[in-house]
Amino acid sequence: MRQPRHRRTAARHAQAALLRLALLFALVAGCAGAVQADQLEVAVQGVGEPMLSDLRSVVQAQNLSGGLRLTRRRQRQLSEQAERGAALALRPYGYYRARVETEWVAVDEDTWRMLVRVEAGPPLRVTESSVEVTGPGSDLAELQEWKRDWPLQAGQVLDQSVWEARKQAGLDLAETLGYLGATFTEHVIEVNLETNTAATRLVLDTGQRAVMGEVRYEQNAVRPGILELLPRFSEGQAYDAWLLEKFRLDLWRTGYFENVQVIEERRMEEDPPQVNLLVRAESRTPNTYQGSLGWGTDTGIRAQVHWSRYLFSKRGDYLDVGMGWQEEFNQFSLRSSYRLPRETRAREFWTTDALINRQRQDVLIRENDDVEEYIQLTSGNVTDYSVKAGRLIIRDIDRGYQQIFETWYGQYVYETVSFDVTDIARDLGYGDPDDALGRYDNTISALAFGINWDWPHVRGSGFETVGHHQRAWVLAANEAWGSNREFNQAYLSSSWQRQFGDRWKLLLRGEVGYTDADYREVEVEVDDQLLQLSVTELPNLYRFKAGGSRSVRGYDFESLSNNNIGSNNIVTASAELEYLVRPRWSVAAFFDAGNAFNDWDDFELRKGAGVGVRWYSIAGAIRLDVAQGLDLEGEPWRLHFTIGTPLL
Repeated sequence: MRQPRHRRTAARHAQAALLRLALLFALVAGCAGAVQADQLEVAVQGVGEPMLSDLRSVVQAQNLSGGLRLTRRRQRQLSEQAERGAALALRPYGYYRARVETEWVAVDEDTWRMLVRVEAGPPLRVTESSVEVTGPGSDLAELQEWKRDWPLQAGQVLDQSVWEARKQAGLDLAETLGYLGATFTEHVIEVNLETNTAATRLVLDTGQRAVMGEVRYEQNAVRPGILELLPRFSEGQAYDAWLLEKFRLDLWRTGYFENVQVIEERRMEEDPPQVNLLVRAESRTPNTYQGSLGWGTDTGIRAQVHWSRYLFSKRGDYLDVGMGWQEEFNQFSLRSSYRLPRETRAREFWTTDALINRQRQDVLIRENDDVEEYIQLTSGNVTDYSVKAGRLIIRDIDRGYQQIFETWYGQYVYETVSFDVTDIARDLGYGDPDDALGRYDNTISALAFGINWDWPHVRGSGFETVGHHQRAWVLAANEAWGSNREFNQAYLSSSWQRQFGDRWKLLLRGEVGYTDADYREVEVEVDDQLLQLSVTELPNLYRFKAGGSRSVRGYDFESLSNNNIGSNNIVTASAELEYLVRPRWSVAAFFDAGNAFNDWDDFELRKGAGVGVRWYSIAGAIRLDVAQGLDLEGEPWRLHFTIGTPLL
């Protein structure tokens, strides 16, 4: 018979009360052997890195805090979990017979420590190792080198973290080379716990190499045709991850865009697989303003301001205007450059440059070639006005991995030179100083035509920055086309930086320049000693000077030339050995030699040597050198401070 509702409710209340009472008794019984703790620490002993880090991450999951109640049963559970987890964590490193024990230690009344002691035991070693590369790309040198450098050979400990890392490196390498469908058809590890050995077999199949497809642009900054010639690859060319990354960088370097996104559309079903690219780009703010204030041992205080105007129109034209001043020589300059892409040629631009440069120039005579002491004959100002127009051609070489910037140009230079004879010069006791030195007050009008090549190839960052940089030019000025100065000039410079091992790096650089411009010489008699004044008729903008932090260290900035005013020719060379002493810090030793001169018969090398410190900061390499001019007697060590890689 069914009970009344109020009786069923009472029965349920009674059952609940009994359940609460049972739980209370169980809680009291558990607390009889319990210890109250606010903190539980876990410590691991017996193994080193990298296993120690993994073991800690496994067992320290037991680190609990906040009123933790540690019964003997709970301690046993935590110990079993730690011992089991530690033993399993050692297996990927080849240790399958590890012994793990735990011990509980009371640190204080609120803290317990669980010590996990590990005996790794003998490691599992590889007895057989087979690595193969199959498919169309199996003969590539990079993949063969990956295979040849496989680390888990017979006799090595079976470290599965190395196994997985090297497998992934193989897939990444294959993808970089264009084999986007590369996969492992076999990847087997056979473990024999009785003999504590393992046999491994790995087969990487490259599959077909992908090719580049079409490139589509979604942007409204420039009109169609401006960007189509930007890629260093063509449709149907083999896929190359490095060239694709350069394409992203080249898009950003145009200055047209604020944000650039290059989306790969991989069509692996095609034969061969094809990768189309979709470029989505947002127009940038057209005006950019920059300013800088700095100091250098060669230049003294220097200040610069720049205004850049991108995208005067959808033709992609660009204007840059800059003004600068530096303390050394009290030099002031105003520069502007304009660049307009040519839509009918591959990577070509029309370029124009204008320059106004004014600087102090001191005409010096050295009393003794072995001592850096001068007589200042005169001091004045040289002002140059220059306009240059030309065509820039960017040529891809080495499948687009490198580029040469070639510029054909014509340049008009108008130069004024005005000197004031010093009182010291008037007291030298020779002839008429106003007549002798006055001949160098002049006005020059020169029209030159030339070709310039610039070939930079710099890769890596920080201490790992390596590469080369070549520059060369030839130019000529002649009265036949309206120049009042006639000269021909050729120049070549080369810098190479190579890394050897993880810590050593070698920098070699050199330059040679030749000009056939006329020069005049005047002999000055001082205290029965003949001193020679040699002045080239070459315009100041084309003169060579040596000395300083990027030339011959141990000598003042641009102090090596005829009478401190520049010369027709130059020869310099440098060798620098660098050693990495700690991350981002290195030391270097170097030897420099060179000079700038008018007469090859009177050419004398000036040599400098020293040591330096390099700090590879976020802003670039900060270089501090202490150098001695070896051809100067009694001269102190000279300090040179520069920022940036010497390759640029």
